Amino acid sequence: MKVLLRCLTLITILTIVCGCQKNYTGDYVQWGDTVETVDTKKLKENDIPYKIKDNKVYIPEDASKKATFCCT
Repeated sequence: MKVLLRCLTLITILTIVCGCQKNYTGDYVQWGDTVETVDTKKLKENDIPYKIKDNKVYIPEDASKKATFCCT
């Protein structure tokens, strides 16, 4: 009985955690001036997707608020 309860609790927790993750769908906009001025490590730690093109970092437009909070 305890094993069943533990399994159900674990499944519930995993479902909540996976269901609460944000999927960004906005267009990518430039973030910062160059790659050297943007801390991409912080973006990665906060699950913010980014692209690097022509020595510039781009993030989804709907992630800019979260990026502002985590990277300033």
